Amino acid sequence: VGPLLEKLGNGGKGINWDTKVEVKHLRDLNGVVLDEGVSKGQPKLDTAIDAAEMILMLAPETNGEVAVKAWEELEKPTGRHHSHLAEGAHHTKIRFRDIAAQPRKIISSPTWSGIESEEVCYNAGYTNVHELIPWRTLTGRQQLYQDHLWMRAFGEGFVSYRPPVDLKTITKAVNNDAAEGSPHVVLNFITPHQKWGIHSTYTDNLLMLTLNRGGPVVWMSEIDAKKAGLVDNDWVEAYNINGALTARVVVSQRIKQGTLFMYHAQEKIVNTPGSEKTGHRGGIHNSVTRATLKPTHMIGGYAQLSYGFNYYGTVGSNRDEFVIVRKMKKVDWLDQPATRKVEAAE
Repeated sequence: VGPLLEKLGNGGKGINWDTKVEVKHLRDLNGVVLDEGVSKGQPKLDTAIDAAEMILMLAPETNGEVAVKAWEELEKPTGRHHSHLAEGAHHTKIRFRDIAAQPRKIISSPTWSGIESEEVCYNAGYTNVHELIPWRTLTGRQQLYQDHLWMRAFGEGFVSYRPPVDLKTITKAVNNDAAEGSPHVVLNFITPHQKWGIHSTYTDNLLMLTLNRGGPVVWMSEIDAKKAGLVDNDWVEAYNINGALTARVVVSQRIKQGTLFMYHAQEKIVNTPGSEKTGHRGGIHNSVTRATLKPTHMIGGYAQLSYGFNYYGTVGSNRDEFVIVRKMKKVDWLDQPATRKVEAAE
């Protein structure tokens, strides 16, 4: 852990709080670096557990003392009392072995706009409404209009519809398939947040694999499936000039005609055959998309239009993409005979 946490403190979303006590606790918990250098005497981060303990110690969601400090800091600009939202958890400190043993309920934090409560379901904007905390915008209110010069120059002062951009990623490939007489369908490729996990929480674990199809899936409408000669659970390949992916198809009346859904965070580590197009193992949701930067995401330094890691910046606007979907002629698992080195290890 670097020395600046003790000097500058920790924080987020425009508020800052002192963290000297937490760094001291980490020294006791993780031990300290003994080697000469800038890190001498600082808490160790030698193992993954050390790193997890650092996060749990510093985060207001898992350390009640930090949560109270964070709410008290927010009270300064709002002029209102907010720390009551964490007072009951003041002495709570969730450790790595606590969450390894069982899931633990986290603590309400000003980093987020919902609260952890037995009476209220978690919902965004709750503290803005009930605690009278201003929204983090130029006006302190929910904004539908953006007055920044760039937003107006792009005609996006208000939310506006923009038709899909033709990135010319499928024309040649479609013609090739049509010449071969392969049943196929061209669909708008969508990669939404998935229903059973998010970001670092993958569904590629035994429990989730048992509950679903046991590997990567894409969702398609019944109408599009019929056009491509597909039935539920067929192995399909989706591709364009960017790349290819393989998955089972989930045929559903809930999917809008013309779209293909692939919920993200499906990695190609379980039950993924090789792609007929590339000759390599499968692909993931990012294999057929490419990042296209949007100028209005580069504004910065203007209230809510300010860079924030994982919040606002030049993210890849990769939703305007199209793919060809067809049934796989051969499901090849690319299994190779074990090498002598592998056999010896077994």
